Amino acid sequence: MKKSLLALAVAAMAVSTVASAATVYDKDGTSVGVYGRVDATFFSQDSGKTGQSAANDANLNAESRLGFDFRSELSSWAAAFAKVEWQNADDDLNNEFNSRYVWVGVDFGQFGAVKAGKFEDAVKYAVAPTDIFEDWGCNGQMGNDDRRDGMIGYSWSGYGVDVNLTYGTGKDNQQVDGAWWGANGVVANANASGAEKVDIESAYAVSVGYTSPAVLFGPISVKAAFGGAQFQDRDAGANGSTVYEDNIYDSYTNWAASVSWGTLSDGLYLAVMGNARDFDVFSGAEYGADAVAIDDYTVTGVEAVISYCFANGVQLMTGWEWMNVDMDGAEGFDSNGYVIPVHARWQINPNFRIWVEAAFDAGTDSDFAAATNGVNARYEENIYQVGARYTF
Repeated sequence: MKKSLLALAVAAMAVSTVASAATVYDKDGTSVGVYGRVDATFFSQDSGKTGQSAANDANLNAESRLGFDFRSELSSWAAAFAKVEWQNADDDLNNEFNSRYVWVGVDFGQFGAVKAGKFEDAVKYAVAPTDIFEDWGCNGQMGNDDRRDGMIGYSWSGYGVDVNLTYGTGKDNQQVDGAWWGANGVVANANASGAEKVDIESAYAVSVGYTSPAVLFGPISVKAAFGGAQFQDRDAGANGSTVYEDNIYDSYTNWAASVSWGTLSDGLYLAVMGNARDFDVFSGAEYGADAVAIDDYTVTGVEAVISYCFANGVQLMTGWEWMNVDMDGAEGFDSNGYVIPVHARWQINPNFRIWVEAAFDAGTDSDFAAATNGVNARYEENIYQVGARYTF
């Protein structure tokens, strides 16, 4: 069956939050592309997307992004490139643009590319296949939001194989999914502005994957990743005492693996992902006066998703997502969260889409919010959103 012109036009962007950058300058081997989006989304009560409203209010939020891609040929075998992307987030009370991605690098063609700046580590490559919803997916994974400063990365692709290596240098106040008690010293208050923010000493990650040629309705991709981080735990204080930094975390290790089949923007798409992040925590006497009643813990999750994109630009998605928080110690949590996300969108033309998305509690344990220090309280709610986006 022939695909419609509309389906072909939107295929490259249906999976993405932004379209490919429009080239605004291209001369003598140097090019500049610009892209962006503007959203307006109505969120239901208890969604956690409240902006300046009370915590349980329904409301309408606006969000925008603006980005630039730069590329300049250095020789017949190398090119410099850079990206900067800003976001005016829907929960930004100051209504400011904040950097989302910032990097500069060199592409060596068949020998791979290196870049440095702000981006996710290599684990993102393995968890991305199930990150297909607007806001209420990723309920079984760690690392999808870990955009960090001070990153160095290398990537290579060829013969269907992808290899990614990243190293994170020492930086303060960096995003660490699952570090629910890392609130810049306010360890008992997950609603503090620093929730899931931790000072990193160093971090590493590696991922590898293979994508086959099309099999029936699309290619099959198999991906795996492993990584970890060491945090800024302690400093030498006066008289040889130990002074702890703004977090209770020592380190973590993280692994992820996924399998996907098909192309998200065209016809049937299936994917499943497994992930676990293991945290080493200072607690009790180790942390002195600021002790918290938690021990080392592991966050484990599984996500399974299915999507179908029709030729007229309509796309339907759903899935099943599970997360477990298992703490060491006799009084630690062993709690589960279960979510079923449902999403329907219509890509009316290459620039404009509308959607509705819902997340349903599928049996989340009553202590799951406490196990995540309140950060994932919405797992126990049935919530929805209705949105529209203009992309350029």
